[in-house]
Amino acid sequence: MSPTEDPAPRIALVTGASSGLGLDIARRLARDGCHVILTATRQAAIERLASTLLADGAGTVEGMELDVQQEDSVARLFGQIDRRHGRLDILVNNAGIAPRVNGAKSRVEDTTLADWNRTLAVNLTGTFLVTRAALPLLKRSRSGGRIINISSRGGRTRSILSSAHYAASKAGLLGFARILADEVGPLGITVNTVAPSRISTPMARTVADASATDAQFIAETPLGRLGIPADVSAVVAFLASPEAGFLTGTIIDVAGGQFMP
Repeated sequence: MSPTEDPAPRIALVTGASSGLGLDIARRLARDGCHVILTATRQAAIERLASTLLADGAGTVEGMELDVQQEDSVARLFGQIDRRHGRLDILVNNAGIAPRVNGAKSRVEDTTLADWNRTLAVNLTGTFLVTRAALPLLKRSRSGGRIINISSRGGRTRSILSSAHYAASKAGLLGFARILADEVGPLGITVNTVAPSRISTPMARTVADASATDAQFIAETPLGRLGIPADVSAVVAFLASPEAGFLTGTIIDVAGGQFMP
């Protein structure tokens, strides 16, 4: 039986799935027929979200607690996945934070070491810890493993919104993905990165004077609008699909033309 003929649903893990992009990505993958594992730092909250997605007819989902900063939390999660499913087919590293000071970005001279360390711990080191733990299960995938990292326009070029610690963490994902893609390509596992521009999410609303910021981004975007979560989840769904089997080490800018490398 070929990978595309495997009748069993693909097992997908989406980190940081409690709201915004992560939740929409989880919903899209579930509707595409995957069994989706949603994670967030609070078990009760993520279980409620899983129940909501089930009630919406989004397919089969389950919620599991995960703190991507903690190696023991990551180990517990993958122990559970191994016992319940025995494999993993898709990993979406979406968990991330963007600390602000009164809704504004933190300048380098005002950034505390604690904020710097926490941002890199969640956005970059967390991706490393989760990916490293996922690889043994991804190797068992019958459809070709998929790793998709969510970076940002702030990791690609200058940004009026990104603080240095956020931009550094998101740029680090790009280098991480390139090296990993080279290492796991011979195993049939692909590694790709999605870099959204400003997307209309709850996190985007935390910016001071969000309406004015939105207007500036729209003016700078050839397609004349902000992105919506579905714009990102559609790209993730494609990268997770069998049709993307010959794409690895790529960066897809979901930016409406605002950034053209």
